Order: sequence, then C-alpha cells, then structure tokens
Amino acid sequence: MGSTFREVFRQINFRVDLIFNLIFPQKCVHCNLEIENKYRQVCFGCESEINWSRPFDNELKNQILQNIYIENVQSAQYLFSFSKEGVEQSLIHSLKYKNAKRTGINLGRLLGKSFLEKEKQQEIECLIPVPIFYKKKFDRGYNQAESIARGLSLELNIPMRNKLIKKTKNTKSQTKLTKSQRSRNVENTFVASSALSKVKAIGIVDDVLTTGATIREICKEIIKVNETIEITIFTLGVAKHE
Repeated sequence: MGSTFREVFRQINFRVDLIFNLIFPQKCVHCNLEIENKYRQVCFGCESEINWSRPFDNELKNQILQNIYIENVQSAQYLFSFSKEGVEQSLIHSLKYKNAKRTGINLGRLLGKSFLEKEKQQEIECLIPVPIFYKKKFDRGYNQAESIARGLSLELNIPMRNKLIKKTKNTKSQTKLTKSQRSRNVENTFVASSALSKVKAIGIVDDVLTTGATIREICKEIIKVNETIEITIFTLGVAKHE
C-alpha cells in the first residue's frame, strides 16, 4: 500500500513539475537558454566556460592569504576565479538578487567536496556565514552566504552558526569602491560574540572575495575575542588579480 501511494505521489509531483516548467520554463542565468533540469542554474555550454580554480590553486590561495594578511587565517578554499560579465558573475548575481537559495546550497556542497579532496583531516568546529545588515536581509529575503554555508555544512557535517558575528551598520555596496575605500567602508561594522572565545577553529563563508576587506574586518573582530583561533576561508569566487 505504502509503495503504491509513493508511486502515485511521484506521478502527481512529476506532472505538476511538467506543467510548471511549461508555464515558467527554467532558463540559464547567463545565456537565457531553456534547460530541462529545474535544479540547474546554467546550461552545459555555460558551465564549460566557468573558470574552475583547480589549475590555479596555489596562486589564488596565496592571493587570498596575502589580501587578508592575518596569521590566524590558515587556509582558503574556493570554486572558481571570478570574472566580470562571465558565467560566474551571472551565478553570483542570481544567488544574491533572485532568491536562488538552491543555487547557494548546491554550490556550497561543491565547495565542500572540493575541500574534502584536499583536506582529509579537518578540525573546523563551525561554519560562520558573512552576515549582512538586518534591513538588507529583510529586503532580500535571505543571506546568500547562509545558503552557501548550509550546503557546505551538509557536505562537511559541520554545524553552521549564523549568530556568532553580527553586522551593526548598513554599508555601501563594495562593488564600485577602490581597495582603500572598501576597507574604510566596512571598518567597525561587525561585532563578534564572546562565545567564540571557547572555539578553536572556524570556517568563514562568503560568496565572492575581491580585496578581502570584509573578511579581514571580521577576522580582526574575532581575534579580539579569541587570539589563538584558527580560521579557514570558504568562498565561491575569487577575483583573480592580473
């Protein structure tokens, strides 16, 4: 009886999906081509254009560590190098502004798989998504870094904690600011919970890392609470410096 019910439910669900896709077809976020799989955000052609970071691992890792330049930051993990007008930008834009939570979770899981390939032993106690100001989260409906962290958490079996860092000011968008302007823009905008004083190792999760100003400011606040904490950075995209 149970298996018959599940089969009927599966058939109904399939037909609902079919009708929904006919009315609202899933389209590639970059080239707008219709795609059959509702869980995909890009078509196979655009996916092949993504600048996956594996060939440049050492270069990009060194770039991240140099940008942040804090001794407690021990390692960094990422999926692709980020280029303007590229597929990566379309993915991030969809994730930030089109409520594509599933995209964040899926990309977070890919990030986790990539991490496990390189770091068989890991002692990270929790994952902390980079927070956004509460008004911005209300307007947007969610925090994209939390979606990424949820996927990462599922893959690594490490809990996500989204209340250990708080953003206290609504800052300008970093997109069009210079490196020095970015640093000033996020200065004194985060507060770290005293609960971090008892944690040995954490992962900080964000969508894109350009100059590292935001994560650097967060790390500085965390170290005020815990000087010996070890930090790993997780990000989907890295803006590769020429």
